[in-house]
Amino acid sequence: MAFIFARKHSRGKTWYVGYYVNGKFVRRRVGRSKAIAGKALGDIEAKLARGETGLVNKDYPILDFFEEYLNRTKARHSASYHDRNRRVIKQFKKFLREKRPYLTRLSQLRPEVIEEYQRYRLAQIVENTGKPVKKRTVNIDVSSLKTFLNNAVKWDMISSNPLDGTEYLKEDDSKVIRGLTEKEVRTLLEVANGWFRPVLVTALYTGLREGEMISLEWDDVDLENGIIHIRRKPGWIPKSSGRTIRERDIAIPQQLVDFLKKYRKESDYSDNRVFHNKFGKELKPGLRKILMRLTRKCGFPEVTQFHALRHTYATHLIKSSKDLQVAMDQLGHADIRTTMKYSDMTMERKKKATEELDYGLWKKRRH
Repeated sequence: MAFIFARKHSRGKTWYVGYYVNGKFVRRRVGRSKAIAGKALGDIEAKLARGETGLVNKDYPILDFFEEYLNRTKARHSASYHDRNRRVIKQFKKFLREKRPYLTRLSQLRPEVIEEYQRYRLAQIVENTGKPVKKRTVNIDVSSLKTFLNNAVKWDMISSNPLDGTEYLKEDDSKVIRGLTEKEVRTLLEVANGWFRPVLVTALYTGLREGEMISLEWDDVDLENGIIHIRRKPGWIPKSSGRTIRERDIAIPQQLVDFLKKYRKESDYSDNRVFHNKFGKELKPGLRKILMRLTRKCGFPEVTQFHALRHTYATHLIKSSKDLQVAMDQLGHADIRTTMKYSDMTMERKKKATEELDYGLWKKRRH
């Protein structure tokens, strides 16, 4: 016997086909279409009728999978990304040892287990700061775990991702990152010099993330057409959304084209990387430390995140272009709601629309 069923989550419904093989329940994730789930159901019922044994659910040991995941992805991930994945796995393994030692198979990692893990992480204290772990950190952990299990599905270690439908925490405990005003941008550029100035100028005119800046090569920069290509490279991939890698093309203004042409002509580095540190070596994560020194010197020490430059770009781009779709594409957002966080245009439009609403209540009376 086989049947279809759906699970609700924040983005809608995900449909599955459920059936029994040798007394064991198996479920297979189909997607968001009920019609496609119906077709998958017919296919599975036909296979069950033929007695095909390939429908038995696969279920890999959790600890073995984590080890294999790190080994199989190390070559295609940057060292920093690999280390972050290793730390997430270390934290989750610690949770399993302390709270759920009886969980040994991937299929046992249900959404309710992750909910307990979220509570477990929020109760922890960050060693360096002495402060509680932030919700954003926990969400990154959960997102990583879901990505790991997507690979388990792809590698045929489990039939479907058991964490589909897991909800993220509402991030209301993180420090708000603000953008810089035009005056602050000018002040910052007046103070910046040396190797960091080209990094700063490019970030302010493109909104590139730190990892994108670090990995940028001259082959990615089309100065003739004014385009920067964000593409995956050996050891690094752009920020992903689930299974989708967000490669994109960024249009850059003529003033940045001219700046980069001059910068490249004056650079004498032997490798193909666009930016280098003061020693002529490749950049490393942690550019915020240099930015913090500058912002303190400029008189706005509350700006402490490199992401503030991306926020600045997004805010001013939306303000000048009044085109959220363009901003979304330039920034590489998967959801326009993310782009809208940088804009007050939505409220402006709402106010303008309500001005047209009139029941005649305040019309001047004729005498």
